[in-house]
Amino acid sequence: MEKSEWEIAWSDYLSVGVPEMDDEHRQFIARVNDLNKAIIESEDKATVERMMGLMLMEAAHHFWHEEELLARWKYPETAAHTAKHAELTAQFERVMKEFALSDISFVWAIKGLHLKQLLVEHLLKEDMKYRDFLRPQGAPS
Repeated sequence: MEKSEWEIAWSDYLSVGVPEMDDEHRQFIARVNDLNKAIIESEDKATVERMMGLMLMEAAHHFWHEEELLARWKYPETAAHTAKHAELTAQFERVMKEFALSDISFVWAIKGLHLKQLLVEHLLKEDMKYRDFLRPQGAPS
């Protein structure tokens, strides 16, 4: 199947070098692509909302798991990373409330794309910090 310009392709550039985290991040990218597709194809509000909710439920689990691992690895920025997760979760909740209040599909698209942007930016900026911390030590188990 041919990739569209709106799809994010997984690459080593996105890898943090920890297989279980990379697997969860790959799942996020797949969810982001599913959400993008639903928005591009003008799916109904219930479908887009369900996809956003699933993405956020998986994000909450991932954040918890990641925080557990960062503490185990003695990552010096664990508290700051945990705070970023709390901030992101609050932003997600605001976006979902705004989405629920809107009856205009253009607004759904904006809110869905905003969620996508928040998750991808977190992966590219914040998660790469612990990747850079772990690399010199070798990937932990």
